[in-house]
Amino acid sequence: MAFDSFLKIDVVPGESTDDKHKDWIEILSFSHGVSQLASGSSSSGGARSAQRCDHQDFSIVKTLDKASPKLALFCCNGEHIKKINVELCRATGDKQKYMEYVLSDVIISGVRPGGSAQGGEALPLEEVSLSYGKIEWIYTATDHKTGKAAGDVKAHWDLSLNKGG
Repeated sequence: MAFDSFLKIDVVPGESTDDKHKDWIEILSFSHGVSQLASGSSSSGGARSAQRCDHQDFSIVKTLDKASPKLALFCCNGEHIKKINVELCRATGDKQKYMEYVLSDVIISGVRPGGSAQGGEALPLEEVSLSYGKIEWIYTATDHKTGKAAGDVKAHWDLSLNKGG
């Protein structure tokens, strides 16, 4: 199933004209990872012991747009951004949001534009990497009979405290 995705940074407007995401940044793809480096040794209870989890940067790919210069400047300055929202919406019907990522205490850790005048892309693309201090994952379940939202499942993690819920 196709989805549409959008990124919101209050201080960096984008070019989205979507009714629910006006002036957000349209994103073409994203990636994010969390890994747990389990120890090779066993604990006294016999299970492998866990360590501090590793959070990779939250990376997005978007077309080069009016947000691009500001994103590059934020990266150069290392300036903290209080909050960034990423929403994934179903591409059909009323574009219901089904997943949201809320990143807090964010630094733009990389901006990598690229493209080829000989390629098939209409516009150059750029990858933007976001390093965060906190993350919240919010999945909105869908009632498959009505197509309406059926409640949220949430979790969060604070990297400085190394804990969440």
